[in-house]
Amino acid sequence: MVFTKKDYKSSDVLRLAFEASPVCTVLHALLSVTYAALKTAILALATANFVDTATEILQDVRPQGDIYWPLALLLLTLGVFTTIGAVTQLLCSRINLNLQRKLKPAVVRIHAALDFKHIENAESWELISRVSRDPVKSIMDGFSAFMQLLQIIISVSSVLILIVTQVWWAALVILAFSAPMFGLSLRAGKKTYQAGREAEKFNRRTDYLGEVLTGRDNVDERTIFGYDDEINRKWQEQYKAGRILQLKVTAKSFLITKSSSMIIALTALFVALTLISPVVNGQMTAGMFMGVMGAVFSMIQQLGFQMSRSLESISRTGEYMKDLTAFTQLSEAKDALSEPDVEPIAFESLEFRNVRFQYPSGDRLILDGLSFRLEAGCHYAFVGKNGAGKTTITKLLTGLYTEYEGEILINGKELREYSTSALKALFSVVYQDFAKYYISVKDNILIGDIHTKGKEAQAAHLAGLDETIAELKHGIDTPLGKILEGGQDLSGGQWQRVAIARSLISHAPVKMLDEPTAALDPISESRVYSDFEKVMRGKTTVFISHRLGSTKLADEILVIDDGKIIERGTHDVLMQANGQYAEMFEAQREWYQ
Repeated sequence: MVFTKKDYKSSDVLRLAFEASPVCTVLHALLSVTYAALKTAILALATANFVDTATEILQDVRPQGDIYWPLALLLLTLGVFTTIGAVTQLLCSRINLNLQRKLKPAVVRIHAALDFKHIENAESWELISRVSRDPVKSIMDGFSAFMQLLQIIISVSSVLILIVTQVWWAALVILAFSAPMFGLSLRAGKKTYQAGREAEKFNRRTDYLGEVLTGRDNVDERTIFGYDDEINRKWQEQYKAGRILQLKVTAKSFLITKSSSMIIALTALFVALTLISPVVNGQMTAGMFMGVMGAVFSMIQQLGFQMSRSLESISRTGEYMKDLTAFTQLSEAKDALSEPDVEPIAFESLEFRNVRFQYPSGDRLILDGLSFRLEAGCHYAFVGKNGAGKTTITKLLTGLYTEYEGEILINGKELREYSTSALKALFSVVYQDFAKYYISVKDNILIGDIHTKGKEAQAAHLAGLDETIAELKHGIDTPLGKILEGGQDLSGGQWQRVAIARSLISHAPVKMLDEPTAALDPISESRVYSDFEKVMRGKTTVFISHRLGSTKLADEILVIDDGKIIERGTHDVLMQANGQYAEMFEAQREWYQ
């Protein structure tokens, strides 16, 4: 299943369901039609036949044995009706399963290919969250609503035909009051979804606060600081604000639709009173009266509650499909889903020439005329205060953002002229917020290069994980975290070494550490950098940090401030210059003594 850039309508849920499970979708539609017919007209006629036969038997007009055939027909109708309902539910579950298998990967594919700017933009991220939260449920709700509406149309049509044969004007009255309900229900569904859209920002906040209150990662601090009551209060504030938005719309639509339902119910009651006279006069049998009225009151329930609910759901689905349309039309990064080249290019040099960059949603330049040159085989350290632009360099180098001014040259060739697969193979980055995957240690490391199976033990050794792995129950095959059976937790420093092993197993010729040890104490941080430098000696490495425990290891240190290189040189040269680097180092000296 593939989503294209087109305008999606609510009716597209039928096509998506058919694409995911064609046989089950067709059978579901056919059985829905049969179900609706049995539930109204045929069931009404079977009921009328049974009651009339029983009445005549009680009046000694017919022999007692004549009751068996009408009774069998009525029971058969009820049995088929029940069986079809069960089979329909089974088919619906099958369609849901196939949508899970085909629809979610299609949404994930778009998500993975998006321009990185959409991930960091609050408005587009809310759109992405709405579409990605539960796409299968949104599609299935719309599909089920269309099927239910089909049943209602057939059911109501059958009942109206019965009513026309008895009291023709009553059918016209019911139609007159039913038509406006279609519009009211559609409008209510649209308003409900829009309220949900406005409440999304509150939902995201409650999701986060809920994780703070219940998540495993926060257990220690919740116990020590006892902030549960305060966070719970904030959670309730956000939850209440989001729900009030939806409650107002829901209450209004409820009053409108239910008022219309009451009018139709009163009409049905009037129809019942009208039909009493034909029954008394013998123009209509008692059985037919019971069958018709049973069908009429069933129709009232459908028109009053089921129809409004299904139309609201269809309307909500239409609003979701508008979001899906906007989601599919978000710009994608070129070749974002391509795998890294198996053989990376031979790295010789990297140069920034007067690079200027501002984030799409920002209001200031992060890099303002940044220029420097790095040579292969050397070890560099970028240092500077928080917000100086250090991490932005890695985002530009890895192709997350391409809208910069100036030039970024790799081996003398502009970075934007390289394929995405080539850039992926060129750089290996360990970020400050590196990912923790709750899979085995082995698979955690192999994520760095899935083509290097068999070398994960060596990478773990180089990253200093031998002792950690030896303590795990199943060694390198032990699942991490507490999701899989037998999973074990690691300390912050051990997780960081796993992330470093992931980088080491990669064939990328340029290794970058972007403050991955910020959560460690300075001594542990210095030790991690020292071990990494030993492993990477003679290769191209870049350390990015605002802490200076690793800078003495660098062949050259580049100091960034306000998006520019303000100092450059070895540790000794920069200390003698007595500039910003020397000031920062002196302020941190005692951390490393």
